[in-house]
Amino acid sequence: MFSSLSFRNYRRIFLYSCLNSGAGWASTLAIEWLVLDLTGSAVALGAMVGIQITPVIFLSLIGGSFADKFSEKRVLLVTSSLLILIYIAMFFTYKNGLLNFGLLGVLAFTLTTVWAVQGPVFTALSIKVVPEERVANAISLNSVTFNIGRLFGPVAAGFLIAIFDTGTPFIYLAVLYLLIIAILLQVKMSELHQRSSAAASGNLREAFAFLNKNRKLYLPMALTGVFIGLGMNFSFISSLMVRKVFEEDSRHLGFVGVLLAIGGIIGAGYAARMSVSGHRPSFTTLTRSGIALGFFWLATAFSPNFWTFAGIALLVNLFHLMVMATANGMIAAHSPVDLQGRVYGIYLFIFHIGFGIGGPLIGLLAEVTSIRFMVGLGGAIVLLLSLAFVTLPKKVTLAIS
Repeated sequence: MFSSLSFRNYRRIFLYSCLNSGAGWASTLAIEWLVLDLTGSAVALGAMVGIQITPVIFLSLIGGSFADKFSEKRVLLVTSSLLILIYIAMFFTYKNGLLNFGLLGVLAFTLTTVWAVQGPVFTALSIKVVPEERVANAISLNSVTFNIGRLFGPVAAGFLIAIFDTGTPFIYLAVLYLLIIAILLQVKMSELHQRSSAAASGNLREAFAFLNKNRKLYLPMALTGVFIGLGMNFSFISSLMVRKVFEEDSRHLGFVGVLLAIGGIIGAGYAARMSVSGHRPSFTTLTRSGIALGFFWLATAFSPNFWTFAGIALLVNLFHLMVMATANGMIAAHSPVDLQGRVYGIYLFIFHIGFGIGGPLIGLLAEVTSIRFMVGLGGAIVLLLSLAFVTLPKKVTLAIS
């Protein structure tokens, strides 16, 4: 299960990813809570999701090209430095009373522009620091780090907001990225197990040409895009449920984040266990996990109180990460090393189109109907889609299973 951690460079990447994930989750909670403080509107929260996701939709393609053309370590050092500057700007504008919804939107857009470049570059580097037979395992462990960060990120932000104010998490994040840069500096590029060829151009047409010859890879990409658009990112749903339905404070949202993280670690860990040498992630695992995801997701809409919601949310994220880790592993395991960054960038492009459309739509649905109805609708659609596709592996997806 943890075989990739036997490689020194991957251990550094693993630690970097844990801290980077924690920073991302803390940032998401702080921004969402600040939007609700400033506006009190689910529509505004959905609009902020749209603002944040727009650069990710388009620039993830560029990030994939960077990953195949430039030194991944240098790109990550630059993006981490830029994130420090953005968080300092958020902190000082908040403290000086200048941070309104419009300015927050501009800063959040800039923030996610940097994240858009960072994502596929990190994924490409995490693949290259392990031998080819460990790639699927490394990708699944990356999903574990995503949720380890979720253990401390939302809790830290929630308590800082409750004890101080909504601006304090931003200066905490700036300091955290100084530590992240120190870890990145320890990654030795001379010890990579896989390298792009000298002829690697970073041209996106090569990646699209590869995918057009392997069109079945579009299926896990499209499914995860639809799922995320319906609200599979449960931080967005949790913010609305905790603040608007159960009327609890930011510490309760942080507690939900911990339970989501525990479920995610279990789910991603199990996916990593199935991705050891000699075993590839399968479409069957993805669809069966999607059925369980949809069922428990639907159940959260009927939660009678906060604690029931929090408990079921753990199970939602367990199967959410099973879906995500399996899809990520399928993409990585079937992509040539020279194209991995660009193929993953295309995957993120499709993935975030769903998020960019779904976020504002979910906010609007929550406003005109109810939050519970919106959550239940998303879970029902995920359940029905997974049931529809569960019969496909033998007929359609045998080549990628």
